[in-house]
Amino acid sequence: MIENAWDAPIEHSQSGVSNAVGVHRRHLPRTMRRLEDSNLITIELRHVANTKRKVQVYSLTDKGQKMASDLLKSILIWEVETDNGCVLLSSIYTRSSDILEYLYPPTNMYESPSIGRLAELVKVAYEDGILTTAEERLLETAAQELHVDRETLERIKERISNDKSNGLESRLIRTALMTALADGYIDKNEEKILRRIAVESGIDHEAYSTLVERTLSECLSLEERAYFGAMEALNWSTDESHSFIQDLRTALGIDSEQHDRLSTLTRAKLN
Repeated sequence: MIENAWDAPIEHSQSGVSNAVGVHRRHLPRTMRRLEDSNLITIELRHVANTKRKVQVYSLTDKGQKMASDLLKSILIWEVETDNGCVLLSSIYTRSSDILEYLYPPTNMYESPSIGRLAELVKVAYEDGILTTAEERLLETAAQELHVDRETLERIKERISNDKSNGLESRLIRTALMTALADGYIDKNEEKILRRIAVESGIDHEAYSTLVERTLSECLSLEERAYFGAMEALNWSTDESHSFIQDLRTALGIDSEQHDRLSTLTRAKLN
């Protein structure tokens, strides 16, 4: 533990210890208090990364550090069976975290109960194949409450988003949208089809809008995205002959044909 530091390592928090030893968080407080009473650890309230409030964190005392070192030394000379016969554990691993994982490999697909719960939340959010801005915020809040770092959250999201069993409806709409955009336009008939697919698939307004915006973003050039975003902010209500629009088109290299094509893309959005 770094003294006087603002953030304590997340590994020293209740969830960090729970993750490391594979024990549910609710079982830790009593054990930790006993260790504190034995002068093996200290307990204090500190901030950890990605949390808004202080949480309990643990650190070894000098006595606790010595006991841990002695325990590790005794474990390192254990003989373990391998494909090459019995060998000393120290010939395979020397780091305590590696030894713990080797001796007690996790049986769950998730590293900890906290990560497992967060993964279930992400899976629910991805059921329609779309993660909206509101759902993103909720997942970030849940990760903070569960003391799961952002990198782990992103890894969970990436794994679940790549699961082909999720989001069949959104993939169908995305395919239809990409087909409609093949000629650069979305006509009225294509618009009706896209809306009907969304409604019949049970995809709500926000999720559909998010999917459309992301798909459009992938189909447009950087200049077209900038122009489209500016005109969307104006609700396409400003006359294209207005000096501001002319200056914007000149700066971005947008011609009349591109303007007309981009203006049709707003039809894809549900009202």
